[in-house]
Amino acid sequence: MFTASSTFAKTHGIFQHVRNHMVASSKANGARSVGPLHQKRQCDLKFSTEDLKAAVEGEFLDAGQGTTNKAKGWKMRPVGTIRGSSFEDARLNFKEVRESLEKGTVIFNSAGAHIGDTIAPATLAAVDAMSGYCGGVCTNMYVTRGGATTSAPPHTDKQDVVVIQTQGKKHWRVYSPPDPSLKPHADPFARGKGTDDCPVHLLKESGSELLLDVVLEEGDVLYVPARFPHTTDTIDSGPEETDWSIHLTFGLDTHVWDLDFASLRRFALLRAGADDALLPGDTDTNVNIYAGKINNLSSDLHEWLMSPLPLGLLEVYEGEASDSDKKKAVESLASNVMHLSLAVDPSVDLPLSSWIEAVEKFRESGQKILNKHRDMYLAAMEESERRATEGPLITSGGMSQDKIDRLSLFRVPKFFEAFNEAKSDLRLWASSAVVDDIPEDWPATWPLKVDDQVEADLGGAMFPATVLKVRPDGLFDVKFFDGEVEQGVPRSGIELRTKPKVEAAVLEPAKKLTKKELKRLEKEKKKGKKER
Repeated sequence: MFTASSTFAKTHGIFQHVRNHMVASSKANGARSVGPLHQKRQCDLKFSTEDLKAAVEGEFLDAGQGTTNKAKGWKMRPVGTIRGSSFEDARLNFKEVRESLEKGTVIFNSAGAHIGDTIAPATLAAVDAMSGYCGGVCTNMYVTRGGATTSAPPHTDKQDVVVIQTQGKKHWRVYSPPDPSLKPHADPFARGKGTDDCPVHLLKESGSELLLDVVLEEGDVLYVPARFPHTTDTIDSGPEETDWSIHLTFGLDTHVWDLDFASLRRFALLRAGADDALLPGDTDTNVNIYAGKINNLSSDLHEWLMSPLPLGLLEVYEGEASDSDKKKAVESLASNVMHLSLAVDPSVDLPLSSWIEAVEKFRESGQKILNKHRDMYLAAMEESERRATEGPLITSGGMSQDKIDRLSLFRVPKFFEAFNEAKSDLRLWASSAVVDDIPEDWPATWPLKVDDQVEADLGGAMFPATVLKVRPDGLFDVKFFDGEVEQGVPRSGIELRTKPKVEAAVLEPAKKLTKKELKRLEKEKKKGKKER
């Protein structure tokens, strides 16, 4: 019934075009090299100041204000204050939005999940039109007064974004990604955020080129790939409320949910108990895999690792693809990531079956997240239709508990809990190393840990020693039987003395797991013991 919605129809074609643009920029191995895209007057989706006022008055919305100092990283602070103990005193009002706009851009995160009459159906259209090319779509709304010399300082995002200007004007400048090797410890998906400075002059010094310099007007559409720096202003806009720049940013989430080649490679290696040359000795599933050695790789390998997983892995509607097509997609992706991993580190050669297992697990996780996104937007639309029939939820006469429970403030978090649970389950799977057999060359190849009893090279001869430290650079510090300590010994100069004891499934918790994740991991351990 929702496909007939005019809002759905207005945006579905836009995202089909964006999807085709992304697919056309993908190579046979899944790597993607896509640029920004600007379309004039392609969408008549409207969301005005009056619509914003109605949304704020009809819901319990949260908003944040972005910093406007272009010499510092992009940061957020909350909009509005709690004025008393009542429901109304805790709720954001339109006056606070207006006042905050004098200091900077006001952002309504996840607006698509909260505003059911217009933004939710538009976001659902985006999810459907992307045909499983992302794990979900999250729509934020940005509001900026006219005359702002910087409405968003230069920064990058972790998701591809599609911008639809629904009111007023906004000036955008979009740059190519800076050379990551010049600042390898910076996350390319989070440049210009937090403590990272990313002013225009540094972008130019880092090899970035200005790709687009455009003023978006009502109905214009802009696609900006993840990692592409961009900055905005509203110096061409007027002073009236009707001149405010309002645009919707549809975040096409892949990296947020680990649906990229870097994560697939990393988690498959952890699952197999193999060392990762890009993060040697580190088994933390929550470590930032986009910073460090990965940014010193060749540009081809770097782009491949940073690319989202290809079209065909996920499906919007169950049964969309035949079982044989799903199998082909899984095997093709498994083969591609296996070759990618060998290109990064030829010394670690996992069997194709390990990569297939990893791809199937990623597909399961991504499918759960994608399905829940659709459910979230359908729920918002259903609530909107109910209000259209029964009347406003928030009235001056007070609210019943039933009405309070229907507020998006309480409805939406349940979906995000489901998203994060699927993401945590994927990490638990990765941190549960499965080893079916011990290789014949285990003394020279088995992963070492602190206190392992070994023989280490000292002046060309092997002597008994104990591993003191597993270093992040892939080397080891050892203590010999006579107390002498040798630092920086390579794995090739060490042999394990005792054959490791391995069960069919060895579950080892990764570092920094939450209490909830640890409890689930313990349950998996007990379940595994019962099955054996």
